[in-house]
Amino acid sequence: MSIDKELREELRQVADSMHCPPDLYGRVRQSYQHYVNEKRGGSHMKKRMLTGIIAVAILIPSAVFASSYLADEIFETVENIELHGVSPEEYQEIEGMLQAAKGKLTEDEFKEYMELTKQVVQLKLKMTDEKGVSHEEMLTQEEQQQFEQLASKLAPYFEKINGTAKP
Repeated sequence: MSIDKELREELRQVADSMHCPPDLYGRVRQSYQHYVNEKRGGSHMKKRMLTGIIAVAILIPSAVFASSYLADEIFETVENIELHGVSPEEYQEIEGMLQAAKGKLTEDEFKEYMELTKQVVQLKLKMTDEKGVSHEEMLTQEEQQQFEQLASKLAPYFEKINGTAKP
């Protein structure tokens, strides 16, 4: 016989001759019960965590849709701007631009930016037909000058929003 087999056989004989105290079985059983109970409690925690994540996933988007659009302050409704050839997708792009401006400008700058933008949009709507084509000749000479002044006042804000402003 090889030494490995002899050693294995000897260890098996010694293990068979050993006797465990009876209270050891009780302690092992108690320890196992404790482990099983802890494991069951963990699944309740997982269910609660999953429920919380699902609730957040549902509530956040609904809160976003329920909040007012910044573009509504300028155009009042999507329908108003659709009359001038702007699609809902373009309306969402405008909203994205306004949200970016709100994030990059100070509160006072943003108020001024929104006021100037409202004035520019009113002039743009006046010179735009239902197909979305601009006709500057529809504006009076005074309105054209006002449009150019507003554009020059808005230029620094656009530079700051787009990140091209000089420090």
